[in-house]
Amino acid sequence: MATQLPRVKSPAWLTQLSVDSVENGPFPLDQILQGSLYYPASGFDGDPIRYLSRSVHSFVYADYGRARDEFESALHGPEFLGYEVLAAREIGEAELAPHGWHRPPGAAYDGEPNECDVKQPFFAWVVFVRPDDVPVNHGPKRFSLFYLCIDGVKAFQTLYVERGISPRAIAIIQPGEGFGGNYTDFKNPERSLGRAVFGSPAGTPQFLLYGGYGKREEYGWPCWPGYPERIRFIEKSGGGSVGVWSLVPD
Repeated sequence: MATQLPRVKSPAWLTQLSVDSVENGPFPLDQILQGSLYYPASGFDGDPIRYLSRSVHSFVYADYGRARDEFESALHGPEFLGYEVLAAREIGEAELAPHGWHRPPGAAYDGEPNECDVKQPFFAWVVFVRPDDVPVNHGPKRFSLFYLCIDGVKAFQTLYVERGISPRAIAIIQPGEGFGGNYTDFKNPERSLGRAVFGSPAGTPQFLLYGGYGKREEYGWPCWPGYPERIRFIEKSGGGSVGVWSLVPD
């Protein structure tokens, strides 16, 4: 029998937030990262939130190919259907990476993003709330989304590895290497993202999401080693499948 993804109670730091504390209070970066789902090359894909928001309450997305105006439009689009923005805040780059963004040390060089594909960096924290007229079974009352318009490898190394934090889950979903606009292959554990994840002293994420726009059979096995237990498949919006895999059975 497959392992079940356990439900997790909303953390106090999230439930106690107010509009004022989001907009003007200390930025709770460590709390946002701990227990999070990290999704590099995310676009504005709401599927992980739709299917995992009772088990993960903090989502960290990174994608250097999406512009600020696209992000602001997506906040009120179908990607986050059934939720509205409680409060939002722009985060300064110096607050996140005062000493710059880093790659995994000692790693082979994978190259750089194509300048034509890279948008102006921005960093936004948004807390979503489910309105009272939306049924409880739609999802949790709140979730946090931290969006970084930056390279997903540098974001993982600088925010997670160098802070000694491992996300609860990581999503490798249609990352688009080559003609898809990504300079490295996130699916390959020997390339830069995999090296950063598996080389982290904080350990590897408990759960791996792997899939894309293809038949379920194409994603019948995880892209990274060490995830032997398939928990479930989720159906992607617009077609495709994503497998959810566990590092070890619970």
